[in-house]
Amino acid sequence: MDKYNNIKLMDSKKLYNIFEYMNERLKENQLELEITIYGGSIMTLVYDNRPATKDIDCVINETNDKLLKNILDSTKLVFNLSDNWLNEEIKEPLKYLLKEDKETYQNFSNLKLLKPKVEQLLAMKILAARPEPAKDFIDAYILCKDLNIRTKEELINIISEYIPLKLIGERQLNFIKYLGDDLGYDWK
Repeated sequence: MDKYNNIKLMDSKKLYNIFEYMNERLKENQLELEITIYGGSIMTLVYDNRPATKDIDCVINETNDKLLKNILDSTKLVFNLSDNWLNEEIKEPLKYLLKEDKETYQNFSNLKLLKPKVEQLLAMKILAARPEPAKDFIDAYILCKDLNIRTKEELINIISEYIPLKLIGERQLNFIKYLGDDLGYDWK
């Protein structure tokens, strides 16, 4: 069974409302929570290049698990979210990072949202290099434009800060070549 067969998409407004709601529940329970968000949720919130995302790729700091589960269950119910609306599978690729550079995205009273710096997010998109329907290529294109990357060397330098270059294989090299083509550069 496909884990996303009952997908409820979240646009930037809905994501913000979800985080506000979670903050209020945290405040009621005198809890503080820190969430680092990645992937499609970042591209939807920060870069506004996606109309919506199917889940929130994130890492949640340690807290009172039972109370947090109740808050997350309540959030899922109130916003009619799919079962896998909060996705911590991002923890696996994070194991390959040489370093993690996070910055505060949004501070609520009891909820702090962090995000990776643009360079780290780009390196992670290059490492993933998933084919469509994944949005890695479009995301990497936008991130390269945001960082004003014009040469393959600039891109490789950023990647090497975050990802061991031994993990860059044929799939990633083809991804980089086509990325250069789309940006208007010859990155052979």
